[in-house]
Parts: sequence; structure tokens; C-alpha cells
Amino acid sequence: MNILITLSYYLPNISGLTIYVKTLAEELSKSGNSVTVLTSGHSKETEVDAKRSKVKVVKVWTPFKFGRGPIMPTYFANSFFQVLKSEAVICQLPQFESIAIAFWAKVLRRKLIITYHCDLSFWPGFINKITVFSSYVSHFITCLLAERIVVNSKDYADNSPFLKLFKKKLVYIYPPVKLGIREENITFGKNNLKFKVGFVGRLAKEKGLKYLLETIGYLQDMLDGRVGIYLVGPGEEVIGGNFQDEIAKLLASFSDRVFLLGTLNEGQLKKFYKMVDVLVLPSVERMESFGMTQVEAMLSGCPVVVNDLPGARIPVRLTGMGEIVDVKNPRKFAKAVVEVIKNRNRYKKLESKASKIFDYRTSIDKYEELLGTLS
Repeated sequence: MNILITLSYYLPNISGLTIYVKTLAEELSKSGNSVTVLTSGHSKETEVDAKRSKVKVVKVWTPFKFGRGPIMPTYFANSFFQVLKSEAVICQLPQFESIAIAFWAKVLRRKLIITYHCDLSFWPGFINKITVFSSYVSHFITCLLAERIVVNSKDYADNSPFLKLFKKKLVYIYPPVKLGIREENITFGKNNLKFKVGFVGRLAKEKGLKYLLETIGYLQDMLDGRVGIYLVGPGEEVIGGNFQDEIAKLLASFSDRVFLLGTLNEGQLKKFYKMVDVLVLPSVERMESFGMTQVEAMLSGCPVVVNDLPGARIPVRLTGMGEIVDVKNPRKFAKAVVEVIKNRNRYKKLESKASKIFDYRTSIDKYEELLGTLS
């Protein structure tokens, strides 16, 4: 089957959404499908792995951005030709320009599947409000025209006012989380601290880093000052990142306890999960609908502490491989981190359970089954 996957930003921009699409596209290609990814031309760089795969990446001219959104004057025409060549379209939301994809899919009678990753946040500021409102209008029309809407979990869908409008179209598929095979050594900053708390993700507002850093005082007291927090992920170079300025003062205050490791490749990331005692997911907003890094950690034998958000709590709920904490409560979060560290072996025993529940191949099979039922 000729499959078109669309999203606003793709590699080299690093986010859970781009990693999701990379895995989905490459695995569908391995199954014998012809897969094309249509995205913005926000960067002239090309990810090396994308070159090596059989997935074709088409980047649309993008002269500038409005807020977080790419502005692509030729997208309507570009999308027509790409939809025309496809038999099925998998459109990733959030994506303002999805309305063009949905329009062409209906006009050309192509099957349209939506992967709905998360609701958007109504942050302060005129540009943010305009961007979010216009995106929701586009998303609403797109979902009306779609045959099916894939959601990461029923838990997230049940708590989303937007998704409740489309209950009959919903299909639940866990994100296809795939780890690299080889491990690579990394430089771990100050390595003489006994306990290591890890975070993996964009250094973005919705990730709750402010509240994570507020746990340091509690962790210091509970663990006799022998703990460090290691942050992995892109900051200013990623779309939706650039949060470092806002937490600069906090980072400066704990420079001997908080370490920025930047972006790691797959081999380094696998090693990172095995070196830290616990992975934390302190996200505070509904833009975190699952938290794929949790599953990556679990598959590497690393337990997790996560805030009690719809969707994001599912990996721990299903596996028991960690603790769930009230949102925006640094003291309780710190207590949960200490609980997991002190009983790490008990949580680690559940690694095989996590491997069975979150087998990426199962997720790909469900996508292929869905594509088959609509063909």
C-alpha cells in the first residue's frame, strides 16, 4: 500500500511525536508498504537514519513560523500531489494544516486515519491563543472527515473534551516504542553521587521541570545529599523547547546537583536508562498524553515516577513498575522517587511484564490491521 504520513515537524527536530512517526514509518516500510512523510521544511538538515531507511521524506517550503506553527504557503498544492499518489493517509495531530490533508483525502477518496497525540494548552499570550483556537477548528473538521482516530489510550480519550466528540471513531493503540540494540558509553557529569535521577524529554514548559527542580531540597534531606538529577534532551534547538531561560536561576542554584547532558543517540540513551536509579516524568499539562520515555526506561529495567495525568499514568498503572504522584506536589514527588530508589529491585522484576504489554510490533500490527479494514 502507498501510505502518506503527515506531521508539522519531523527529524532532525526531536520530540516524542517525531520519534513515534519515525518508528511507525520505518516499520510500515519494512512490511512492504511504500511510505512517504510530508512535513515542513523548517530545517535543511536531514537525519542520517532517515536517509538510510526506505521512507521518503518530502519537506514543504517553510519561510517562517508563527508561534510554534510552521507557515507553508505552498502546502495546499504540495499536499494535493502527495495525497493523490497515496492510497491511505495517516495524519498526525496536533497539526494546523491537517485541514488541507483532510480536504484532499475526501476529494480524492483516500482513506484518512488520524493519530491524535494530545490536546493543546491555552497558554497566555495573543499569539498562543490564536494559534490554539485556529488549530482546534482545523482539528475538528479533520476529525469529522476521518474514518478512524487513533489515540494512545482510552484513559486519555475519556478525559479529553475534544475526543469525547468522536467516540465512535476512536481506536486505541499504544505508541510503538522501540529501543536501539547496542549501548554506547556517555559522559555522566558528576559521577560520584550515589543516587541518580534521570529525565528524558524536551526542555519545554509542559514537561514540569520547574517542579522537578523544586524536589531537590526534599531529595537532599531524604538521601543525605547524595543525589543528582540528570536532564537529557534538546532545548533551544527544538521546536517548543527554549525553556532553559525560565529555569536558569533554578539551574544555577543547583549547579552541583543538576546536569544537562543534551541530546543522546539511541545507544547512549539505552546506557543512560541503565545508569540512573529512576526515570521521572514530572509533566504538568495535558500535552503529555503518554510519555514514551517511560516505556523506554521500563524496557531497560529502569522504574519510573510519573505525575497523575490522564494517559501519562497508564504505563505505571499497567505494569506496576513505578509510582504515580499528585500533579505539582514536589514533596510527594520526592517521596515517591526515594521509595522507588530504595526498592528498585522490586520494581525492576516487572521489566518482562512491561516488555509484553508494550511490544512495538503489536502496535504496528494494529496499524496494519486498521489500514487493511479500510482498504
